[in-house]
Amino acid sequence: MASGTQRQVLFWNGCSGGLPPNETTFARILHQQGYSTALVGKWHMGVNCKSRRDHCHHPLNHGFDYFYGMPFTLLNECQGTDDPELAKSLQDTYWLYTQMIILAVLTLLIGKLTNLFSVKWKIIICLAICGLLYFLSWFSSYGFTKYWNCILMRNHDITEQPMNLEKTTSNMLKEAVSFIERNKHRPFLLFVSLLHVHTPLITTEKFQGRSRHGLYGDNVEEMDWMVGRLLDVIDQEGLKNTTFIYFASDHGGSLEAHRGNAQLGGWNGIYKGGKGMGGWEGGIRVPGIVRWPGALPAGTVINEPTSLMDIFPTVVQLAGGAVPQDRVIDGRTLLPLLQGTVQHSEHEFMFHYCGVFLHAVRWHQKDSHQATYVEIIPHKSKGLSDNELIGHINVRLDRST
Repeated sequence: MASGTQRQVLFWNGCSGGLPPNETTFARILHQQGYSTALVGKWHMGVNCKSRRDHCHHPLNHGFDYFYGMPFTLLNECQGTDDPELAKSLQDTYWLYTQMIILAVLTLLIGKLTNLFSVKWKIIICLAICGLLYFLSWFSSYGFTKYWNCILMRNHDITEQPMNLEKTTSNMLKEAVSFIERNKHRPFLLFVSLLHVHTPLITTEKFQGRSRHGLYGDNVEEMDWMVGRLLDVIDQEGLKNTTFIYFASDHGGSLEAHRGNAQLGGWNGIYKGGKGMGGWEGGIRVPGIVRWPGALPAGTVINEPTSLMDIFPTVVQLAGGAVPQDRVIDGRTLLPLLQGTVQHSEHEFMFHYCGVFLHAVRWHQKDSHQATYVEIIPHKSKGLSDNELIGHINVRLDRST
């Protein structure tokens, strides 16, 4: 999805919007192929369309048989830190309206008492009550944000509101393990969308102080343990050689994440930028790890450019399904690369958009080991049209891939 507004993600559980109900997900296709499908973790693709119970954007309306997790995303408000995210903008809005109402009440009151103009006391009292309500809303917006956004759901039911962060990690892990155990005798798709590593970096006491890299490192350590536990369950249930596992991140380290004046962590190696920094490679270039002992050789390193969009056709092909033919599918199946039947990715060009604006392009010339990365520097207030690209690009030749 691409947004033409400044708000390019959903900022409230109560928003009317999300992944279109008619969109075809790989979960939907695998469900049609007889797979049991589940999502455990974060969704953040919308819940409702017109009413709070229509659930038109809910995971169960997109091919998943089972859902346990957050319909939204983690926020600082979920932990109760002194650095609110959404509540800050909400408080600013409420405070502005409160000030305007107070000014209006004072103006009318002075005019009434000095006989400058005629106004009924009912109007002044009504405005004063509105001002009081706005003030109370401003005062309570922090708790309001936590109560409505930081929730856990099982299928269509809310199980925690607000969620208990001390138990979230163990609950997510238990749900994922339980799903594997329930479906070990049939084909299944388990999509685990971890709440790690994301601010406010919820880390259980057991892993606090484990890493030399502060809280961010501790959170990575706990995530690593969770993934390891899931792999152990796959092995213990005799599914090791028949289960295709793909692990990756949707962005690079969040260099812009701070608590007060201190950076929380994150490291993207030689690549510039981080999670929310446009088209810089540190924010969009991430490794991917694949495990399938029964079909793929261990220890193989592939330096070809691929995309998270490749997961869609890859998983569909593995399940014996077919990708939609009524639209352009940007992803390419990874199986030929993974199995070694081809040496180069099918991607010659890879485009990175922020909303509707193009921010970066990667050109990997066919039958060549040289790739060109083009970083597009947009204007401050808008993206660039095709005619404006010349003179606004930063080109780097990458001979390592």
